[in-house]
Amino acid sequence: MRPLILALAIGYAVPAAAQEPARSVYDQAVEARLAGDPARAVALLEPLVVADPRNSDAQVQLGLAHLALGQLDSAEVAFKSALAIAPGYGDAQIGLARIARRRGDRAGALRVLDAVGADNSEVAALRRELADAPSEHRWQVDMDAAYSWLDSPQPEWRELAIQVRRTAAAATIGARIEYARRFDRDDIYGEAQLDYRLSDAARVYATLGGTPNADFRPEWQLGLGGSLRIKSGPNATILTLDGRQSRFAVGDVQSLTPGIEQYVGGRFWLSGRWINLFDERGTHRLGFLVRGDIQASEPLRLFAGYSDAPDTDEGVVVDVRSLFGGASLDLGHRHLLRVAVAHDDRATGADRTQLTVGFGLRF
Repeated sequence: MRPLILALAIGYAVPAAAQEPARSVYDQAVEARLAGDPARAVALLEPLVVADPRNSDAQVQLGLAHLALGQLDSAEVAFKSALAIAPGYGDAQIGLARIARRRGDRAGALRVLDAVGADNSEVAALRRELADAPSEHRWQVDMDAAYSWLDSPQPEWRELAIQVRRTAAAATIGARIEYARRFDRDDIYGEAQLDYRLSDAARVYATLGGTPNADFRPEWQLGLGGSLRIKSGPNATILTLDGRQSRFAVGDVQSLTPGIEQYVGGRFWLSGRWINLFDERGTHRLGFLVRGDIQASEPLRLFAGYSDAPDTDEGVVVDVRSLFGGASLDLGHRHLLRVAVAHDDRATGADRTQLTVGFGLRF
């Protein structure tokens, strides 16, 4: 009798457990995002919206996860997809307003919020934040100072750079001035910059600069380039291209540098550059650069890399092997501190070790 009772108990217990509803992928993703793991949320939600692109709730949650990772373009795509399915979806509109705020477009953020119900408490809180920071992230000023020790009796190198950039909805304009003292000679290089966002995935940029009475910096230099995101999400892939035409005292130098950036889980990414340079004699010289970055915490980013490539720091093209690393630290919402160390092993001339300290201000 007991075996029969036990068998019946087991027989009923198994179907009961099987009938217990499992948590949906959507619920797991929301839980991961709220628990501070937006990368896992993205990994769970992306297949979900591919299978059901009209799931507006999943699109909004995907946008919020991308926003937490700082992937503004991908977040914008998700929020706009949600609004195309469900016009007036308040959370999607608030997400777009937060993206505009992060980009420094206060007016754009307020325009988006105007379409959300005034009784929404999150809208009221965001409006107060915008009022407290009327021009947040529209301007950025960066200052960097570098000191180099040379493995020779030559005097040390000194450098100072100041850059000012202003960001609008799609375009960023900037100017940069660099002072450099090398070989007991001084050069001051100035450059104008324009960066334009063509779409959520593509941007282009142009630079034009020059050095009055140049000794070792370029007499003039034109740069063109851009980037294209071919894969979004925490494992995003970005292709880059940079081209430059420079006139030095010894002659013209051209460079063309394709590259790739590969993100792994949203917080770690690898960069590679294939450097093609045509020196003052027209000789084609090749090199490469590899670099890894990790977002160790919300304010702290660490990086390290290695390059073996031709370089023009001395006013002529010299093959240089360089090992470098450093850190970038957000000090609150408006200030940024940078520090980097590099050692150059030069094919000709003296090897050098350089320490760079930088400070950024956003307002």
